[in-house]
Amino acid sequence: MNSDNPLLAHHDDPIDYAVVRIEHVRAAIDQLIADTRIAINTIIDHQRRLPTWDGLVLAIDALDARLNNTLNSIVPLGFRAEGEWQKITFECWDRVQAFFREKLQNVELLHLYERFAASAHGRNLDWHGKAALHRTLTAFRLSGVHLPAHQRARLQALEQQVSSLNEAFFINMSRSSDNWSLHIMDEQRLHGIPALNKAAMAAAATTKGLGGWLITLEEAPYLAVIEHAQDRALREQLYRAYLTRGASADPQYDNAGVLQALAETKQEKARLLGFASFPQFNLQLKGGASPEQVVTFLEDLARQAGPGLERERQQLQAAAQQQGLVQPQPWDVVYLRKQMGHTPLSVSEDDLRAFFPLPAIVSALIDLARNLFGLVLTPASDISIWEPGVLAFEAVQDHALLGYLYIDAIARDGKPSEAAWTSYLRNRHTDADGIYHTSAAALFTSIAPGQGSAPPLLTHLDLRKLFHEFGHGLHHLLVRTANYHLSDIQKLGPGGFEIASKLLERWCWSASYLASISTHFERGTSLSVHTLQAVLDRYQAQERPKLAVELAKSLFDLDLHGSPDDGRAVQQRVEDSFGKAGAWPLAAFERPMHAFDHLVTGYDVGYYGYLWADVHAFDLFSRFEQEGLKNRATGLALQDEVFAPGAARPIRTGVEAFLNRPLSALPFLRWYGLAD
Repeated sequence: MNSDNPLLAHHDDPIDYAVVRIEHVRAAIDQLIADTRIAINTIIDHQRRLPTWDGLVLAIDALDARLNNTLNSIVPLGFRAEGEWQKITFECWDRVQAFFREKLQNVELLHLYERFAASAHGRNLDWHGKAALHRTLTAFRLSGVHLPAHQRARLQALEQQVSSLNEAFFINMSRSSDNWSLHIMDEQRLHGIPALNKAAMAAAATTKGLGGWLITLEEAPYLAVIEHAQDRALREQLYRAYLTRGASADPQYDNAGVLQALAETKQEKARLLGFASFPQFNLQLKGGASPEQVVTFLEDLARQAGPGLERERQQLQAAAQQQGLVQPQPWDVVYLRKQMGHTPLSVSEDDLRAFFPLPAIVSALIDLARNLFGLVLTPASDISIWEPGVLAFEAVQDHALLGYLYIDAIARDGKPSEAAWTSYLRNRHTDADGIYHTSAAALFTSIAPGQGSAPPLLTHLDLRKLFHEFGHGLHHLLVRTANYHLSDIQKLGPGGFEIASKLLERWCWSASYLASISTHFERGTSLSVHTLQAVLDRYQAQERPKLAVELAKSLFDLDLHGSPDDGRAVQQRVEDSFGKAGAWPLAAFERPMHAFDHLVTGYDVGYYGYLWADVHAFDLFSRFEQEGLKNRATGLALQDEVFAPGAARPIRTGVEAFLNRPLSALPFLRWYGLAD
């Protein structure tokens, strides 16, 4: 093994990013894949006579960990400003995923697992061991290893086709949005937009050598205009551009065709593997719910939300008429919702952000982890980071090192402007020699950099995104299972691993909690609970229509992938889904799903998981509301029942054990005003 490559150092230590060069990346992955192939063949030879837990299961797990840890540690480098890093990182990601698919086609290896499972030792494993073995055997089955050679070859071709189509989706997105901008020289057109957003637009213009203000199709400027700009023509211009990302009059560059082709390709894959539909196949990997259960869940929510959404539409129509708009257009809807039925707030949006500077919010997150779980996050200045501004922490609980947490919060060139995500760098586990291996996670958001002498200041949406990702990080760190694959919370599926993140968001809706962590970045003063409650009431009123859009996206996801060959066009499915969800009717030009990138980043037939997790999170939070938002006993009970098992058991089991009763959707419905 090449000792000169820092990516090939001991895989349980944090990567020394300061010395990683671009040529190290591909070389490390190539060598690890080659070494892993040789090691698998050696394990097969040694285990043929008598496959064992240590010699087979844990030995293969160790190889998976070595390769995955290196790959996941490379991922943050893909968001450097230089495009070559991204290209190589994505290339390596695809190569490793292809290798793991190849591994699951190894018939000899599968037979060893099957022999071990049928042995006396396999039959007498504890429930964690049986769960791990079951997941491995299921992964082999779903890979198509049982298929004849010609069908396996077709399966491989379909996988390559999916990869190419995913790439085409993002290329189409970039073609329609990356080069779009609106240069404004008349400040009057920006009337109503918060000052901090205007400052960011001015900074964007300066970087292009322009005066005035530059508006791009990133989330922050789009929301600033569509929610606040009094210039109706400006709202329309930006809305039309934003809601046609990924769309083109040329079918070659239009994402409707890409989504249709993807759904048909995945349908063929599912049927090749013996499933009636892609949802039936894919939900095997995403939490175990059946397509029928998911559709029932979504349709029940749509039915319960319908009357409230219709009332809200009527109120908005009335508000529009009061402003002289006989028929409000889509670019008016969010703006009118912001205006109607509210007395002026005592703090502006700019004033509000000043009370939530990033350093204070990071301190609040550290404090919350300590209070709820006894988890101590200590800054680790000796750990190398991939970009200036990234924060690194050691995570300790009960005097034991659990692992490491990185927070990469600030927007920069190369990082997706709208994205917020968590990368699980390493899973905790104990190997065949009894050595404990720590976990590590990296949280990413794109909070606007500070302007002038001010630190980065967070909007309420920024707060929710950061708390959401922190929830993922806590869940990952607080798993207690010793098995490598059961420590992978992503194996819970979106409806499972999104629960912790959705739960942490609920703290951002508590006026008393936000008041306790608010601190003006210059004056050091705090906001009152009364002031924050008025702000949150207004924000909460905006969430019900967003619920309809989330329902529409989830219904579209299931519809497209459930019956892609029924002859309906993608846009017809979009309109049907929006109608069922009770969302505001679409204008003829709108193409909201052409930019629905969750469908090509692993959430296909899984987008429902956000709503599914939200219902669970509201009910979990109800216990914290009763017992205290920083109650240590409640936090530790949550860890014991929900977080600690990892993917060893369905998370719904842990949720109901924590609540000591069946799950209830009432807290969710009441908050949205959909139940008494």
